Amino acid sequence: MRKINSDFKTNFISEEGTFLQNKDYFAFVELDNYACYVIADGIDDDLVLDSANIVVESIIRNFTENPSMKKSTIKKYLNAANDELIKRSKNVRLKASVTILITNYNKVRYAVVGNTRFYLFRDGVIRHKSKDQSLTQELVDKEEISLYTASKHIERNNLYSYLGENILSKPYISKKLKLVDGDTFSLLTKGIWENIDEYEMLDALDNGNEIDEILGDIEEMMLSKQPKELENYTLSLTFVDKIYINPKRNKLIKKIILTAIPILLVLTIGLVIFNIKRKEKINNINEMNGHQSSAAHYIKNKNMPKANEEYKQAFDIAKKYKLEKEKSDFDRDYKYTDIILQGDAALKDKKYEDALDKYLLALEQAEDVDNLAKDYILEKLDIVKNCIKVMDLLELGDESLEAGNKEEAEKNYKEAKNLATDYYLKDERKEAMDKLKDLYTEKAADDDKKKKEDDDKKKQEEEKKKSDEEGQKKAIDLRKNGDLSYMSGDYISAKMYYTMAKQSFEELNLHSLANDLEAKIQLMDRKINEVASKRSEAEKYEKEADNKYAAGDPNSAKILYLLAKEIYEKEGLLDESKKIEEKLAVVEKAMSNN
Repeated sequence: MRKINSDFKTNFISEEGTFLQNKDYFAFVELDNYACYVIADGIDDDLVLDSANIVVESIIRNFTENPSMKKSTIKKYLNAANDELIKRSKNVRLKASVTILITNYNKVRYAVVGNTRFYLFRDGVIRHKSKDQSLTQELVDKEEISLYTASKHIERNNLYSYLGENILSKPYISKKLKLVDGDTFSLLTKGIWENIDEYEMLDALDNGNEIDEILGDIEEMMLSKQPKELENYTLSLTFVDKIYINPKRNKLIKKIILTAIPILLVLTIGLVIFNIKRKEKINNINEMNGHQSSAAHYIKNKNMPKANEEYKQAFDIAKKYKLEKEKSDFDRDYKYTDIILQGDAALKDKKYEDALDKYLLALEQAEDVDNLAKDYILEKLDIVKNCIKVMDLLELGDESLEAGNKEEAEKNYKEAKNLATDYYLKDERKEAMDKLKDLYTEKAADDDKKKKEDDDKKKQEEEKKKSDEEGQKKAIDLRKNGDLSYMSGDYISAKMYYTMAKQSFEELNLHSLANDLEAKIQLMDRKINEVASKRSEAEKYEKEADNKYAAGDPNSAKILYLLAKEIYEKEGLLDESKKIEEKLAVVEKAMSNN
């Protein structure tokens, strides 16, 4: 019988504004123990189906069947309306903003999805106001834009929750608000709040007595502004002239007190224990937060082992008190820093490929932890990449050295050494230096060997040159001896000297000089043949002269000896000529004796 013992008066206005169709809808139902007020704003373009009407009728129907102020029940009303919108969507997806207000005539509870609104006025001020589920409201909450500009902000209709979604985002459902006599509450769509602020509504409430008069004043105030484009507008007002008061309230309070005393004693003891536990919990949670701060500090100072340890301690506290969100966050942070530590260990052990994989995995997860240690990871990645490059350069140097390309090997070793120096890679720098030292030692040995070979070659060339010069001098001497022999008529000796000189010139690759001697050798052959013929003639004269002298004819013998001597002298046969002279002396002596 709450409705009979209270006094709630409701009226509303709803118009299409400057549009052809009114997509707003308002309805309410007042039952014995509960009343429900629903306002909706269709935010789709369907010209046939009225999404606001569908939503309001669904909620009123479900409320009538099961009236309640419970949050779970209100959420069921909203889910049912959402499902009905999805089910009835044909040409376009039906969408709507909605605000529900339910009262037991003593308290109220409201729910909002979208940007329809609820205001509660009391004693000339707004005691409570709903918040839109829009991007503009988020900017207002973050104080990035002022409350006074929100009604005209470009993102005011950019909703992150509305009816008609596949899965309804979390609607806002308020706690119960106590009503007092004289309160006024209002439901309104954006056509009203975009053009009339709450202070103008307060003025209208102060100046009017009847609901119809106040509604008319607000509408006239809005239209007098002559906006170029006026959205559909709907405004409901409910005067709470008298709230419901339970007649058994005093007896009930006394009964509750008597029943509550022993309970209070138990509760007091429990509360003391609870407070002790609570204080311990608070201290531990503060300690947990301290571990988190310390971990961030250690990360900033690039001390990953300490940061990892702090996250583990924070995780243990969150796990102890079943702080699910914090436990999940610290578990994520602990595993994240553990991956970095695994990368550091692999880097220290020179397992560069493993280190690279770990750091890249950590970098992928950095966004999930607000890029904590991202600079550290990037720095380590740079080191790992250069370590891999140093090792590749050392390997390339080894391959070049094995292939005999010492210049390329030296270039690779030097580049590896310089990179290792830049990144303080002591072992890699030492390895590069050792390889360069070995290379330089080998190159020095090669240079010594080459110098010795060059010296030996030079010596051989000098010896050959000297030998060639001596050989050439000898050949020239032989040729000269041949010429002298030729001039003296000793053609056989001349041929011998010319032949020996030719062989010497050929051994010295002086072929042109050797070819010149060939003609002289042929000439000597001809001369030898000629000499042989003349000599034979001279020998015949000499033999005949010997016979004449033996026969006692010295005069004939002398003539024949002179003929032989003339031939011998002409042909250069000096020994034979001298022998004839000796015979002539004997003949002339014999002739003088006679």
